[in-house]
Amino acid sequence: MSLRRRWAAIALLLAAVPARAHHGTAAGGFIGEEGPGAAIETTSALPLPARTLLFLGKEEYSRFRRYERAEPVNKAHFSFTTLGAGVGLLPWLSAYAFAPYAAKAQDTLGTSAGLGDPSLLAAVGLKWDEGLRLVPEKESLDELRDWHFSLWASGSAPLGSVARRDARGEPFEPEMQTGFGAPSGTLGAAVLKQVGTRLTFLADASHQRFLPHTYGDGARHEFGAETRVNAAAAWRVMARPRFRLDVLGELNGLRLARDRERAPGAASLEPLRASGGDVLYAALGARAHLGRLAIALGVKRAALTRLHEASEQQGSEGLEAYRATAVVSWAAGL
Repeated sequence: MSLRRRWAAIALLLAAVPARAHHGTAAGGFIGEEGPGAAIETTSALPLPARTLLFLGKEEYSRFRRYERAEPVNKAHFSFTTLGAGVGLLPWLSAYAFAPYAAKAQDTLGTSAGLGDPSLLAAVGLKWDEGLRLVPEKESLDELRDWHFSLWASGSAPLGSVARRDARGEPFEPEMQTGFGAPSGTLGAAVLKQVGTRLTFLADASHQRFLPHTYGDGARHEFGAETRVNAAAAWRVMARPRFRLDVLGELNGLRLARDRERAPGAASLEPLRASGGDVLYAALGARAHLGRLAIALGVKRAALTRLHEASEQQGSEGLEAYRATAVVSWAAGL
């Protein structure tokens, strides 16, 4: 495979790390001026080529709608910064590490900021070519138009803070902390199909579960499981030597189970009111590729929401004014 075609085949597997409802995700991508496109939130099923390194940085900013009922402690805005690195261990096996940082501002109570829970992820790449098989070491641009699939698993380590205090000196509530306090695990799958020379369809599904954590006051809290189903289309609008521009459209579906909590002295975890629900986001974005560098920008809003006790919620997913995302990634061969 020529050097140009090798870099045309490179794509980052987008992976969910600690949940967006409380901490943000990692996302990024790198491809060449030809080949399949990549989205921002929706996972690409293409693995990193063997002996390839990829570095990425992502910034996600969410501004929440304010309600009179939540005064004077409306959650104002969250920002999530994620640094990540990936490596192609084999043509069909990629591994990633992510380190998040969160800053969460709440009216009159100040900002909870600090490192989140780092995570590791492993992804296996598959394709359909007269049967399901592992992704080979070399694929031509024509072969990249075959159906591609991936399976991945990730886990986080509870290293983020769960003891941040507000302006009154009281501990922030669990969803305002920068860590979960306990490990979490995610399983996911993705599919990709390039149609013609310009259009790429992508879809994924994942499920993340959290273990409970006992806080300093004796309360035990468990974040609700998160199920995500995403779909995206990437349209190549311009391609020049060492440059490419795609426009992106995405739908991001999220089902949040209720959080559960056990008060000090209580016997068991009980579902919490005003937590969880279903959200469907609609997003638009663009991705530019300059050689081995990729830059993506996107914005999304909730198109449909069905939150539990929605009239009592504020500062949760589905109640944002908007979410804006910027991603930068760079790839290099070993």
